[in-house]
Amino acid sequence: MVIYFIPIPLKIYNKPPLTYQEQLDRLKERGLIVNNEAKAIHLLENLSYYRISGYLYPMLTDNKEDHEFKKGSTFENAFKMYCFDRELKQLIYSDIEKIEVSFRAKLTYVLSHKYNAFWYTYEGLFKNRDKHLKSLETTYKMVSDSTEDFAIKYRKRYVNTYQPSWMALEIVTFTHLSVVYENLKDTAAKSEISEHYGVPYQLLENWLKILTYTRNICAHHSRFWNRNLSLPIKKSTKELPFNWIEQTDIPRNKSYIYLSAIKYLLDRVNPKNTFTERLTVLFEKYNNIDIHKGMSFPEDWKEQPLWKLDLSK
Repeated sequence: MVIYFIPIPLKIYNKPPLTYQEQLDRLKERGLIVNNEAKAIHLLENLSYYRISGYLYPMLTDNKEDHEFKKGSTFENAFKMYCFDRELKQLIYSDIEKIEVSFRAKLTYVLSHKYNAFWYTYEGLFKNRDKHLKSLETTYKMVSDSTEDFAIKYRKRYVNTYQPSWMALEIVTFTHLSVVYENLKDTAAKSEISEHYGVPYQLLENWLKILTYTRNICAHHSRFWNRNLSLPIKKSTKELPFNWIEQTDIPRNKSYIYLSAIKYLLDRVNPKNTFTERLTVLFEKYNNIDIHKGMSFPEDWKEQPLWKLDLSK
C-alpha cells in the first residue's frame, strides 16, 4: 500500500514587532497578572519577550493555542522560574566542567600510554575515516590558532605538524573529544576509560553527548529545567557498579535523568561533592517550582541510592 502525504502549505510570517508596552499589554489581555509593571517592562527590555515566553508557557491553559493564562498566573512567578532555571544551569555547568577535565585527562593518559603521544593522528585507530580526517583538520586549526602559552612555545621549538595529545586535546572542545572517543576502534582502551567512570563504554558515549548537549544549553542560556530534551539518555542494560537510580517509568529526555547522570559521573570524579545538598537548597529556595511535573523527579528521589546524603562526609 502506498501512503501519500499531502504537504501543509507554508505561511508567510508577517507579525510586526511590538514595543515593550505592547508586549506587556498583550500578556495582560490574555489573563496574566502583572503586579509591578515597571519591573516587567525592565525585564522585557533586558531579557526579551521571546526568552521569557518559555517560562510563561507552563502557565497557559491546557489548550495552548488559545494563548490564555490559567487563573492566578503572574508575571512575577514566570520570572521566578527564569531565576530558578538560571541558578540550576550555573550549578550544573561548573560540575560538568569537572567531569570534562577528568575525561580529557583520562582519554589522553590511556591512549598515549597504549600507543604514543600522537595517537589521535593515526587513521587506523578510528572507525570512520572521514570523521577522523575532519576531526584532525579541526584539531590542527584550533591548535594552530591557539594563543595558549604552551601552544605558542611548542610551535616555536618543534618541527612536528601536530602537538602531543596532552597539549592538543586541552585546546579542542568537549564535543570534539566525545566524537574522538566514539570513533575509536579500540574497545579495550574505551572500556579502560569508561570503567574509571563506572559505566560500559557504550553508555559513556551516550552520556558524553548528554553532557556536551547540556553544557551547550547552559552556555547559550537556553531553558533547561522543564523542557523535553532532544537527546534521550540510554538506559543501562547492565546493573551499574555504583549507586544509581531505579529506572522504572523514568522519562529518558527530562532533566531528572540528565541530572542523575551528572551526579553519577561526578561521584567518580569528586566523591565528596555536594551536588545533592546544593540541589536541595535550590529547590527549597524556589518552592514554587514543581520539580515532579516539570522535571520528572520522582516523589521519593531523595531515597534513591544515588541521591541519598552521606552524612559522614
